[in-house]
Amino acid sequence: MLTEVRSKESAVAAALSRLSQLAMLPEVATRVLKLADDPNVTMTKLADVISTSPELSARILRIVNSAFYGLPGEVRSIERATTLMGLNSVRNVTIAASLTRVFQGRPLSPNFSPKDLWVHSLSVATASRLVAGIVAPAVADEAFLAGLLHDIGLMVELQVNRVKLAAVLSIVEAEGSQTILDAEDSTFGATHQDFGEGLLRAWKLPDVFPLVAGSHHGPMAVPGGQRMLPALVHVADRLVAASAGPFLLDDPSPDISDDVLDVVRLTREQLADVLTVMPLAIADAERIFSA
Repeated sequence: MLTEVRSKESAVAAALSRLSQLAMLPEVATRVLKLADDPNVTMTKLADVISTSPELSARILRIVNSAFYGLPGEVRSIERATTLMGLNSVRNVTIAASLTRVFQGRPLSPNFSPKDLWVHSLSVATASRLVAGIVAPAVADEAFLAGLLHDIGLMVELQVNRVKLAAVLSIVEAEGSQTILDAEDSTFGATHQDFGEGLLRAWKLPDVFPLVAGSHHGPMAVPGGQRMLPALVHVADRLVAASAGPFLLDDPSPDISDDVLDVVRLTREQLADVLTVMPLAIADAERIFSA
């Protein structure tokens, strides 16, 4: 077991060392992350940093003025937005607004492209926020970003070795073949969960985000005190599979175990309610975040 762990760690470290700039956060987002760790940071300083990027500033203002945040009145300045939203929300929306720069590149096959992954990730993020709005409203923004980042490891694989990811695609598409995680293990020596966790730790995001990326396929393996958000994103991932058909490089089963629902504190009836409102919410998120 120890040898297997070390082998995965080596595969992740080697992959991250080869990533191109396309897989890195924009400089402004990186600076915002550093400021968010500073207990003495002011909202004015945060706004000044964000404002150095007119493109990012415009995207953030569009997001905060949408129904997604529902802030009172029209917000015309980044400084006003940061004051109304608070540090954590500013950090989360800055990363979310920056991620379209990460999910870029030419299609790998007729059935998979970075754009496909972006749409899937945004759908899971939206479903995560809807579920959190029922069971834990205080972490709805955090749940959205965790959902948006949960499959980021697939972009690591795409950036590092397109040929190997194409081989994984072939295995997954073949009837009766291995699971996505098994196919990745045999091809890359690690899975998109491992690569995603490694990348988000390299980005120095709060621990909960690497934890979700590294465990969203098996949240019950996470220690009990840390299980809530990984389980919530797992539920959202399954809801997206149930409503729109499974994402090609994902678990094809929409089933959600009772154990996971108990962790999230969600009933089957509430799941049905989320499924009802989810398509419109996803369409709204695509319009807000993908423009």
